Formats: sequence, structure tokens, C-alpha cells
Amino acid sequence: MFIFYILIKLCLLHLTWIPSINSVTMEQFEQSLDMMRNGCAPKFKNSIETLDALRFGRFEQIDESSTDIKCYAKCIAQLAGTLTKKGDFSIPKATAQIPIILPKEIQDSARDALNSCKEVQKDYKDSCDKVFFTTKCVYNFKPEVYKFP
Repeated sequence: MFIFYILIKLCLLHLTWIPSINSVTMEQFEQSLDMMRNGCAPKFKNSIETLDALRFGRFEQIDESSTDIKCYAKCIAQLAGTLTKKGDFSIPKATAQIPIILPKEIQDSARDALNSCKEVQKDYKDSCDKVFFTTKCVYNFKPEVYKFP
């Protein structure tokens, strides 16, 4: 897992070193979503249907009492480098990752969504809950640009 994380980071950092590329393309971003899913999915007992529901924002199809889907979301956040040392979702870290891991066309919406959702996690004690419900808030903010591994 650690090697997978390092490979993703190196690939993303390599893209930022090329002066003519300011961010990843949508195609590159969607490929990274698949890589992240492949890194986290085997650790949890989620069906493909549940993972797809999360990917496409079909939260009404997700059992929100499931620890597996919520901790899957936390695993993705960990791979993206957006967690604190305590395992909580970090809005500043997530905001700092935006120009590195998101295509230009969704960066502004992502910043706005994160800013709008920064208080959500205060309602939860468990770090898996904090990440999952922040993710749900991001979807609800602007469903048309929501993307999740």
C-alpha cells in the first residue's frame, strides 16, 4: 500500500514539474480515480454497486451505517494526502492538493465545495464518518462536477 501511495505521488509530482502542464487532464484524473479505488477497495467489504454508488453520488443507495464504505472513503482521503496525523480530514491539505490532482475545469468548484463543507466533520467523532460525510457534502454542493474513486 505504501508503495502504491508513493507511485501515485511521484506520478502526480512529475506532472507538476513539466512547465507546460498546469494540472492533470480529466482523462489522467479519471485514471487516478481507478488506481485509488484499486488501492483501497480490497481492504473493505463493499460491493461494486456500493463503490459505484459512491463514485457517482448515489448516496440514497448507500447504507450510511456501513463502516466499510465510510472507511473506504477515509482510505481514499489518506491516499490523496488529505488527512491529519489523527486521521481526520484536513480542508487545508485537501485545498493544497487541488492544483496537483484535479483538472483545471473542476478546481474552482472543488475549492468552493471544500469551503462550504468545512464544518460538516465537527458533527462526527469517528474519522471514517468525518471523511464520508464531508464527501457527501461535497457531492451535494455541486453534483455535476463530483468525482470519487
